Amino acid sequence: MKIKNKKVPGTMAIFMLTICFLVAPDVQESLPGVNGRPSQLQETIDSLQNELSAYQERESILLKHVNNQEYTITAYLPVDSQEGRYSGVTAIGTIAKPNITVEVEPKVVPFNAWVWIDGLGWWKAEDTGNMVKGKKIDLCVSTREEADEFGIRKMRIKILK
Repeated sequence: MKIKNKKVPGTMAIFMLTICFLVAPDVQESLPGVNGRPSQLQETIDSLQNELSAYQERESILLKHVNNQEYTITAYLPVDSQEGRYSGVTAIGTIAKPNITVEVEPKVVPFNAWVWIDGLGWWKAEDTGNMVKGKKIDLCVSTREEADEFGIRKMRIKILK
């Protein structure tokens, strides 16, 4: 049994349904098609518990590889039309993509790592620059206005290595 709900993450949905089945017999009785079939109900409970265990195992493996720290975040343009100083090719040979590519110091954040920036979502470490040292990340954006508006911010990030 798979549970997909865009408003409730899968693990939470499974957990909530498991609790309903285990601690609320009146909920069991009110479910159509389950009342009077204890073996089917037990199979459903077992399936939910197995899926919950699998989700928890995957999450624990993922979280072992994620750190959560505060970084200084700025923004840059892949091609500076005013100065013509940058071609848009990243340090790893890809084309810098606005709203995806970030510049990092590879000793701190390895190339090709996915970076979660709170409030901004997932970005990929594909580039580096002279101004990016230590706990600093430079976001690739589309326009100079975006870069200027973004400014300099301290934000929490998670790095998936």
